[in-house]
Amino acid sequence: MSKEVDRRVLLPTNVRPTHYTLTLTPDLVNFTFKGSEVVNLNINENTSVITLHANDIEIKSAKLVNSTLKTNQGYRAVNIAKNAENQTVTLTFPQEIAAKTTATLHIEYTGILNDKMLGFYRSSYKDQDGKTKYMASTQFEATEARRAFPSWDEPAIKATFDITLIVPAEMTALSNMNVVSETRLGDGNKEVKFARTPIMSTYLVAFVVGDLGYVESFTTGVHNGGKSVTVRVYAPKGEERHGDFALKIATSTLEYFAEVFGIPYPLPKCDMVAIPDFEAGAMENWGLITYRTTAVLFDQKASDARFKKSIAYTVSHELAHQWFGNLVTMEWWTDLWLNEGFATWVGYLAVDKLFPEWEIWNQYVTEGFQRGLQLDALRSSHPIEVPVNDSSEIHQIFDAISYYKGANVIRMLSAFLGEEVFLAGVKRYLMRHKFSNASTDDLWKALTEESGNDVSKFMTLWTKVAGHPVLTVEETGNTLRIRQYRFLSSGVASPEEDSTVWWVPLGVDLGPTDTQHEIGTVVLTQKEMTLVLPEKCDFYQLNARKTGVFRVNYVPERLSKLGEAVKKGLLGPSDRIGIMADAGALAASGYGKTSGLLNFIKNFEDEDQYIVWCEINSRLANLLNVWFEQPEHVYQGLLKFQRQLVSKLVTKLGWEYSDNDDYLTTMLRSLVIKMAGKANDPDTVREAHRRFHSFTKRNEESALHPNIRGVVFEIVLSYGGGNEEFDSILKYYSEARTADQKVIALTGLGFAQSEDLIQRALKFSTSEEVRNQDIIYAFNGLQANRKSRRALWNYVKENFYMLHDRYAKSLAIFENIVKFGVELFASEDDIKDVEKFFSNKNCKDFERSLQQSIEKIRANAAWVERDSKDVEEWLRTNGYIE
Repeated sequence: MSKEVDRRVLLPTNVRPTHYTLTLTPDLVNFTFKGSEVVNLNINENTSVITLHANDIEIKSAKLVNSTLKTNQGYRAVNIAKNAENQTVTLTFPQEIAAKTTATLHIEYTGILNDKMLGFYRSSYKDQDGKTKYMASTQFEATEARRAFPSWDEPAIKATFDITLIVPAEMTALSNMNVVSETRLGDGNKEVKFARTPIMSTYLVAFVVGDLGYVESFTTGVHNGGKSVTVRVYAPKGEERHGDFALKIATSTLEYFAEVFGIPYPLPKCDMVAIPDFEAGAMENWGLITYRTTAVLFDQKASDARFKKSIAYTVSHELAHQWFGNLVTMEWWTDLWLNEGFATWVGYLAVDKLFPEWEIWNQYVTEGFQRGLQLDALRSSHPIEVPVNDSSEIHQIFDAISYYKGANVIRMLSAFLGEEVFLAGVKRYLMRHKFSNASTDDLWKALTEESGNDVSKFMTLWTKVAGHPVLTVEETGNTLRIRQYRFLSSGVASPEEDSTVWWVPLGVDLGPTDTQHEIGTVVLTQKEMTLVLPEKCDFYQLNARKTGVFRVNYVPERLSKLGEAVKKGLLGPSDRIGIMADAGALAASGYGKTSGLLNFIKNFEDEDQYIVWCEINSRLANLLNVWFEQPEHVYQGLLKFQRQLVSKLVTKLGWEYSDNDDYLTTMLRSLVIKMAGKANDPDTVREAHRRFHSFTKRNEESALHPNIRGVVFEIVLSYGGGNEEFDSILKYYSEARTADQKVIALTGLGFAQSEDLIQRALKFSTSEEVRNQDIIYAFNGLQANRKSRRALWNYVKENFYMLHDRYAKSLAIFENIVKFGVELFASEDDIKDVEKFFSNKNCKDFERSLQQSIEKIRANAAWVERDSKDVEEWLRTNGYIE
């Protein structure tokens, strides 16, 4: 056993559960619950002591009945000792029980339906009549099942569950399995019993209680062993009709995954529930998937189209988990990436199958692919397989490494082996480990057997070592000298940091051959290599289609030639995106010059692809964010460059949306109007104000299409908007019919320019009018607005203890509060300020994200110091400043 395993804080192995019989009675008036459980145990060692997890629950009694006893009286616990630090309770019994027997543990307990969005918690909402109502839901990943029932709350300790809920007779009760009986009780309640679950981990158990409606569909069963699956989307009554889009996605995706994985979906039903208060995007509880409202409900008349893609992807991601995570579960949280990285990759795979016209893999190159690379480029990052020793560390690895670098590595391997071979290996892995647990090595073994390649040999470093390479390419005639270095966004790696030699499939593209590009299969397996191109080969690129997890640093002349190739239409969207992203990352880290990035972007004046414009916007927004306190004439020069780049396309697309527009055109129109507005394009700002006032003053709903409302809110408040406009957006927020429209209004408020309005936006973000989960949208707007960025950080400092008390239980949210407060600063003074502020705080639960934010400030500061003159000279030379 490795040292990493030895350091894990695990429960004793003297007993192990095989089955839980669990009865819960939630009280949605007093926000408490009663629980009763019987746990079937295998006794592995002679023992009189049982330790299991319990947190924030009060055990009233505990009794142990041994199978060797002739009576059912059993032994009552003589001592019940809590360990708050380890979140355990130790039960001591008067007599020892013999090994190799079985027993049942009977526990009665009570708990609180908290408002922290974890464990067994309450969520509130307004019904159709404006009355406040409550529902109860669960969020157990990673270690919160212990808040709902005493348990062996570790992923490898699987058991089966019989769950019963006693709830008000008029309410809907849901759990992982289908209802087998429903009995009216004499006190106005009903007892709802559910079928026995498959063997599963505690973090996947779930229950929901509320006044819910649903929409329903069924799979065909063609790829599911002939068995049709009942699929439902639940929501507070009156909202369920907005679940139709997610329902269609889920029904099709369940059938697709049953086919792709070669294993039927093992449960008779799949419920998806919109929860008004929800920390994450969604949670893959087996058979009862819970969602943030914006991730599952879509109003065809009132919702912004950008939420459509996120719903399709999120639903597909969570359904992928029903196999990859639920059926086969990681052995321990170190292998979290097996759940999340794979579900990310296969979620995109499903969306591509359902909506090929969305070009989702090209979108992935500018979204998930870059997010994984960006976090992985920090010294304060971590390997995909990261040692996790106790529960306080687990939540900190639910990040872009586990999700997106994990998906990047899978995508690279799938491209190398071939998707068909790769998925065949995945089938082998799932069949071998279904209803059990597995590790990364188990996946590599199955893929090795299927492909005939020693996958572990060349993939192990990708998961066990932090970082990824940048390949520098030197040209001598038709000979390329390619060398790999570890890429760091904050500067060149030291020799000690640069000791890894990655396996790198180069993806060499030698340009058009008839209508196809010739993709090479050359692999770099050493620090450097020489590659000889064909004679008179004037075009090449590495990492074609951008499936390899690395950056490419071309000589400036080659980058210019690739820019010419853009103009000639010789590069596909993913390649245009990838080369630009590399140029941006290399400029920010010092490997290249920012002027080189700007020169490359200048080639895109005739670009018409939404996905490519996403990357252009990302790179220019990053530059503007870091340059936000540079001399005003330089900042305005950058805005002028963006204005001229985008103005032609804004004129071409206009402001009107048509039912005949395809999805990507719809998204492109919203994006370029946003970019033109941010760049203070006079015509765009004028039109935004005109439409805003028609919408707010004359109630002309058609003046502001839902796709453009958030964009217009930002433009109007950024340029010329004052108290009247702020109040109008605030009114829209309070009256908005859908959660996604509330989100865009809340974000828009953050673009206020006057100090008074900025302070109003800050105070509103933490008021009772804003759900705890939604503070991140408010802070996102305030962070994006350069006028409010410092006010936001001051607000975080002044209200730190209030924010910590309110959000620390929802650590993903609290981490984002800290990040939004600081990570776009760009000076050494800011680093000192941040470090001083946190020097006397207990940062254990968010230390990793804090260090990552500080490192980002350091990288930003170095970038500005290094390239501020370079950018100013480029802007002046190209006529963007006088």
